Amino acid sequence: MQSKILTAFCLCLVFAFPAFAADIQLNGFASVVMGIDIEDDGEDAGLDESPYNERTVDNLQESKVALQWTANLEPGIRFVGQTMARGNASSGFDMNYDWAYFDFNVGDSGKFKAGRLRIPFYKYSDYLDVGYAYHWITPPESMYSLSFSNMDGIGYQQNFEGMGLEQSVNVVLGSYQGDLSIATETVASKLENLMAVNWSASMGDHEFYAAYAQADVYMPATLLATATAIAADGNDVSINGDYGHFVGIGYKGVFGDAALFAEYSMVGIDDSILSDSAGGYIGVSYNMDDYTYHLTYGFSKSDSKSIDAASSVSLDLNQDGNVDAIDNAFAQPTLDATTESLGEGDDSTITLGVRKDVGASTALKLELSMYTEDKIQVAGDAAKSEKEFTTLKFAIETMF
Repeated sequence: MQSKILTAFCLCLVFAFPAFAADIQLNGFASVVMGIDIEDDGEDAGLDESPYNERTVDNLQESKVALQWTANLEPGIRFVGQTMARGNASSGFDMNYDWAYFDFNVGDSGKFKAGRLRIPFYKYSDYLDVGYAYHWITPPESMYSLSFSNMDGIGYQQNFEGMGLEQSVNVVLGSYQGDLSIATETVASKLENLMAVNWSASMGDHEFYAAYAQADVYMPATLLATATAIAADGNDVSINGDYGHFVGIGYKGVFGDAALFAEYSMVGIDDSILSDSAGGYIGVSYNMDDYTYHLTYGFSKSDSKSIDAASSVSLDLNQDGNVDAIDNAFAQPTLDATTESLGEGDDSTITLGVRKDVGASTALKLELSMYTEDKIQVAGDAAKSEKEFTTLKFAIETMF
C-alpha cells in the first residue's frame, strides 16, 4: 500500500512538472566498489561443512547510484525524494524509494517533516549512503549494523545554541515495514510505535552526538517455531510486539591535520530469544594535501540469553504426522543451542585505508580490512570457532 501511495505521488509530480519546473533541483551520487578476499581462514576443522566457511566479496552489494530531487513548492515548503539502485548479487541492482517527504519551516530554526524519513540512529545517518561524505568505503559494520535505516512517519528538528554549543535535536515518530534478518532467514517484519531522538552538538572542532530509539518489534520467523514450542514460556522466545531499543553515542575531534573519531551502541529486544549486542569503533585519520590516511578498530559482542525449556513438551517431529513427547533432557540443550547460534561471541576488525580526492566531487578509496571473530557458528556446536578474513577493497565515489 505504501509503495502504491509513493508511486502515485511521483506520477503527480511528473504531470505537474511544467507548473514548477524552475523550482526543482536535481542531485545525485554514485559508488562503484570492487573487492577481493586475500585470506580466508577458518581454524576449526568443523567449519569445512558449514555454509559460513564460504566467504567471497560481492562486488555489487556495496555499489549504488542515487538520484535526489528537491521541489520548492511554496515559501518554507518543499518536497524531497530520493531513489536508489543498490547492488545485489542475484538480481544486479534493486531500485527503492529511500526518501519521500515534505518539510515545512517552523520559525527560523525549526523544521517539520512528514513522509518516508531517515531514522537518526548514527552520527552519519543523514548521509549514510553518500560514500563521498566520509573517508571509509563503508562505515564500520560493528556500529552501523542495523539492516534498515528508513521509516514512514513524521519528524521535527530544532537547531539552537546554548552552553557554548551549537546544538540540534531531531525527533521522529512512525513505523517501519520491510525485511529484517534473523540468523540465515530474512522475514517480513514490522516496527510499530517507532520513536527515535538524536541530539548533536559542536564546539569548534569537536562534535558530539547521542541517540535513543525504541519500537514494538514483530518478526514472525519460522526458525523460532520449534524453540517457542519447547520453551517454558513461549513469549520469552517469540518476537511479537516486544520492546526493542537502541542507544548510541559518538565523538569526532579535529586536531590540525589529524582527527579522532569514535561511536558506540547497544541494541536489544526484551522478552525475546535474540541476543543483546554492543559494538562500536575508534579511529584516527590524517590529511595530507588531497590524501586522507586512516586507521579504524571496530569491535562488537553478542550475549545469548538464558531461556528455560518446559519439563515435558509434545512436538510434531515426524513427517507422517505422529506426535512425540520429549522431556527436558532433550529440550533444554536444543533451546540453548538455538539461542547461542543466534548470537554468542565477539568480533573485531582493523581497517587501514587511504582516500584520494580527485577534483571537487570525486574520490578514490583503497582499504585493507582484517576481520577476526570468535563465535558459535552452527546450532549445536559445543564451542566457539575462530575465523579470520582479510579483504582488499577499491572504490570510486562521486557526487553530481
